[in-house]
Amino acid sequence: MPPKHASTVSLVFYASVLACPLFAQVSTKVDFARDIQPILRQHCVECHGPSQQMRGLRLDRRRDAIPNRVGANGARITPGNSAVSPLFHRIAGTAKGPQMPPAGPLSAAQIELVKAWIDQGAEWPDALSGDRVVAPPGPAVAAMLAALREGNHTSFRRTLSKNPKSANAAGHLGWTPLMYAALYRDSAAVQLLLDAGANANARNLDGATALIYAIEDPATTKLLLERGADPNLRTGQGLTALLIAAQRNGSYPVTKLLLDKGADVKARAANGGQGALAFAAAASDLEVMKLLLDRGVDKKPLPLAAASRGCAACLDLLLPYASTEDLGTLYTAAVRSGDVPRLHMLLERGAKPGRAVLQNAALTSAPIPSDTVRALIRSGADINAKTSFGISTLELARRQGNKTVTDALLEAGVRDDSVPPTSLSPTPAASPRAAVERSMPPLQRSAVLFIERAGCVSCHNNSLTSMTVEAARARRLPIDAAQAREQVRLITAFLEENRESALENIGIPGGVDTLSYILLGLAADQYTPDSLTDVWARYIKNLQSPDGRWRCQSFRPPLESSDFAITAAAIRAIRTYAPKSQHAEYEAAAARAVRWLESAQPSATEDYTFKILGQIWGGGNPAAVRKTAQDLLALQRPDGAWGQTPLLAPDAYATGQALTALHKSAVLSAKSPAYQRGIQYLLKTQLADGSWFIRTRSPSFQPYFDSGFPHGHDQFISAAATNWAAMALIPVVR
Repeated sequence: MPPKHASTVSLVFYASVLACPLFAQVSTKVDFARDIQPILRQHCVECHGPSQQMRGLRLDRRRDAIPNRVGANGARITPGNSAVSPLFHRIAGTAKGPQMPPAGPLSAAQIELVKAWIDQGAEWPDALSGDRVVAPPGPAVAAMLAALREGNHTSFRRTLSKNPKSANAAGHLGWTPLMYAALYRDSAAVQLLLDAGANANARNLDGATALIYAIEDPATTKLLLERGADPNLRTGQGLTALLIAAQRNGSYPVTKLLLDKGADVKARAANGGQGALAFAAAASDLEVMKLLLDRGVDKKPLPLAAASRGCAACLDLLLPYASTEDLGTLYTAAVRSGDVPRLHMLLERGAKPGRAVLQNAALTSAPIPSDTVRALIRSGADINAKTSFGISTLELARRQGNKTVTDALLEAGVRDDSVPPTSLSPTPAASPRAAVERSMPPLQRSAVLFIERAGCVSCHNNSLTSMTVEAARARRLPIDAAQAREQVRLITAFLEENRESALENIGIPGGVDTLSYILLGLAADQYTPDSLTDVWARYIKNLQSPDGRWRCQSFRPPLESSDFAITAAAIRAIRTYAPKSQHAEYEAAAARAVRWLESAQPSATEDYTFKILGQIWGGGNPAAVRKTAQDLLALQRPDGAWGQTPLLAPDAYATGQALTALHKSAVLSAKSPAYQRGIQYLLKTQLADGSWFIRTRSPSFQPYFDSGFPHGHDQFISAAATNWAAMALIPVVR
């Protein structure tokens, strides 16, 4: 899985005084909290914040970003002069090197705001300086917060009755007991705190109030609103309670309460971002969408693409309002799902296909007729588009085994200039033990390097490596314990830095795809549940679809293309890290997901693997697990291997994960002939450096960087393959 944080910014000091593009002047005073801080938080602080300071830069703290008295801190912002501020030149594209963020520039409006803010003096208020000096909470507050998290009502009531003045005292990062009671959905505790004089509109250091954290619970929301909670207060992330509630499927009762108490239905996220309708469409919540439309929500831009990802009725609700331009946003979802009637409707109504529509057609496993592909080409789809790594759409189609798209592109005159992959000579290890022992060092080394260099956490270099280390530990194989600890430290620091994003349902780039894998990895690391994992498990649970699955948000096969994989990882994540006081609710969510897995039909090896693992992690029916395992076993090729799909040649990625799932299902023992044939395939295809080489078949979006694992542009999928291969080998190590 390539790095998720394509929106992160690596700012290299280039003191450029080149003429800047002519941006429209911002005539009003730019407000840091309203206009600038949300941009920095969304696009910068993941790599340039408390846990990561890539290139030595921090943008979450004023004293690091603004020059000190002697200018010794190498700051990239010069108040009053954007022309000599390297930050501005990097985001405007007027400095040497690629424009930042690497996945694509900020919007013109955002760039204008940053320029105007700098030219107006780059005012950064003391209250938002980032220097969070907070006195330790008193023992009464600490005891109440702990009791609320544990669901210990007796202890909470006793402590509050003895210390009523602590109702408004603050704990870590300004959190009050009222905020904790709202977060852990204890409406009785909320009532007691309000009766003791707790301020319903008190803010913590992230600018959030108790109402922001109450959006899962209608009873608590109602109580807070009746006691004066302001539904239109914005958090430091620029969101209101309505915008946060709309992101969660099933939020109709809370949404109606907020609207009835005066919540602004037309509010948008900071800097003209998404409104409540777009959030509700992404959550596939038809009832909330209808309510918002009835209350006069803005319909432009019309969120057709969001509505098309899993709710046909949601899409039908919006289609009457759609312009031809709006319709063009539907191509990606229609292609991914193989919705041929929808594609022809778009073509007939003159909607223009986007640049990546043929890439998506190449990637999808859903059958799209050749006539439809030709019609897309005739309508202007870009036949020569390439990924950021220079992979053509033709080559991308070939790597999927997609003959329909390949033939259509060749017929359209696309030049076939693909280069065969470099042939690498395997160096088989003398034994499974030797193969695993030479794989572990590069896997563990690159796990730490990836986070340091990418500024984010990945499944291929991090979460899967945690699973491999877990398996190796169980068999007492040598691992680098210090590197394993360092990886956990970096991952938890990353999660801590983005904690408030989880609480406000914003998450991180990659959304549930990333987070389900991160918590899956932490579970393998045996990380102890705490308040940090509480908030991320809550974030994952809140993104569950009505049918029980978690939908994959990305489209980068094989690692990010399967609802089975994301659902299985989410099951283990929420079962391991459910808040203690809400254990039953999280177990019910996991049970719904298991039922979806049991009934869904897999098509790729990735699907079969995670259908098995998800049922096991969720405590599913053993007979259903055995049935899926038998189906997967039937796909084994004569050479003992598996292919990622029936159309693709066998490789170590598919073989490693198939063997791992079959072994965990108990359908195959490590001594069985079928398992041993797979092991022999893995042994004979390993390279001398301990890796297995796999060519990527995924579009990439970020500039290349070296994660410390071999194989250049193919490093991420090769790291994933090496992890799965090692996991498959470990059970036969002697």
